[in-house]
Amino acid sequence: MSIIRPQVFISYSRIDENEVQRVGADLIDSRVDCWVDKNDMQVGDRLSPVIEEAIRRSSLFFAYITRAYLASRWCMNELKYALQAPGVTVAPYVDSRATLEAVPPELMDEISFGILQAENYLRSLLELAGRAWAALQTAQRVVPAFDHILAGRAIFDSAGYSRSDLIERTHEELILAGPNLRSWLSDDDNKRGLIELVKKRRVQVKLILATYESLGSISPEGAIHLRGSVKDIREMFTMLDGAERKLMKTHFHVGASTLSAVFVDPKRPEGILVFTPRWAIQFLPQDRLTCVIDKRINSESLYAALYNSVLLMTQGDAKSVDEM
Repeated sequence: MSIIRPQVFISYSRIDENEVQRVGADLIDSRVDCWVDKNDMQVGDRLSPVIEEAIRRSSLFFAYITRAYLASRWCMNELKYALQAPGVTVAPYVDSRATLEAVPPELMDEISFGILQAENYLRSLLELAGRAWAALQTAQRVVPAFDHILAGRAIFDSAGYSRSDLIERTHEELILAGPNLRSWLSDDDNKRGLIELVKKRRVQVKLILATYESLGSISPEGAIHLRGSVKDIREMFTMLDGAERKLMKTHFHVGASTLSAVFVDPKRPEGILVFTPRWAIQFLPQDRLTCVIDKRINSESLYAALYNSVLLMTQGDAKSVDEM
């Protein structure tokens, strides 16, 4: 069963292999797939077809830039190829400010460079993971979209699919995932409905939102809305006692900046999924249509793929509301 996750192509000089191995291992621990070129037989000016294909299939190209990298014709060819590859986000990180000063001016004009050093390693790694998830918004090769129901823009105004309807039809678990969930949490009726799910019906409610760092680079306004949602969530928590509080959980994850999804009873056969296909379908839509997947009649595999991806955002690398 497939799981939607970004693939990162890691470009580096062999001299820096030890440092890059750590980055790759930590990205994999964050459930990000990595492609690392381990072929030392590199001759000529042209990249091998295998390398070119791996770069094109990646959502993010991470280059660990050192003096050795800048001196390597092969490494620089990889970087130049990635910059021309459609749908590939290029994320170069230098190992020091001294290396940054040695970067050719034409590259400095073309792309922004980060700095990855020991003292800022964790922050830079989280930023890199966030950029990998965000890159899925521009990647157009994720999962096929032939077997879901296109429901149009106004699905949440339709009978049976309004926010209040989705709350009402939930029996065991409701999962809301989105960059800031402002459309849910800015409405007092929705918030009351979520509280009643927990207090009166003992339903599990899981809220998955982005982090300020990951959302701010994509949408500064969205990061402002996220602050409002954090405030609303804290207010909701004050209305719950200890046992109820365990039923409502929040996770702030870099990957949530790329997903808008609502799961109603995902573990039940009759569960449904409502989502906006920014990176969930094969081709990026011109208009942000909202889609519905009903497990009883269609696309259980796509449902499972999205659900598994959301589960990745509930792991230990997610922040709590107290950390926000």
